[in-house]
Amino acid sequence: MIIDKLKQNPIIPVLRKIPYDKSSAIVQALLNGGIHAVEITMETDRAEDIIRESVSLFGGQLIVGAGTVLDVEDCRLAIDAGAQFIVAPVLDEDVIRYSSERGIPAIPGVFTPSEMLRAFNLGAPMIKLFPASVLGPNFIKDVKGPLSHIPIMSTGGITMDTAKDYLDAGATAVGAGGALIRKDFIEESNWDGLAAEALKWMARIR
Repeated sequence: MIIDKLKQNPIIPVLRKIPYDKSSAIVQALLNGGIHAVEITMETDRAEDIIRESVSLFGGQLIVGAGTVLDVEDCRLAIDAGAQFIVAPVLDEDVIRYSSERGIPAIPGVFTPSEMLRAFNLGAPMIKLFPASVLGPNFIKDVKGPLSHIPIMSTGGITMDTAKDYLDAGATAVGAGGALIRKDFIEESNWDGLAAEALKWMARIR
């Protein structure tokens, strides 16, 4: 099950607006750094092509998801391209239902315990706490008391220093954006640097 695989790969880089012509090199660098799951956001230029090619090139080593899925049409396009999980910044019931019908897990964005339970009852096997940095790790620790059965992905403002705090507080995974996928690495095509950064993140959470 994809969710079980995500639990084993708790650092999930969020690839937002990355250049299409560098996308394969970015993913390869992350793999070299020990990361085996990525989220490609749907507002990225040629997002569907990046998803499709990532699955084709790295499918045996990589779990490929789609992020910033705001409606059913985006969800359809992402799944048709090969996305193995769907992530949204908001709780859209239609997206959860459609994704579930297609046999693909949806991870909707929520902010409150009520939204967490609503999403889970609608069929979401994991929720995305967003923006996590506003609430902090202690929120997860507290909410895990009554809602311990709901896996949480924390996304938004996650850094190398705080990633372990969220995981230690009870998060199943963390979504890592610009703090990991640094612009200077991308602009300079510094793939060794990106791989080394990924290795640092993995070492820190261990």
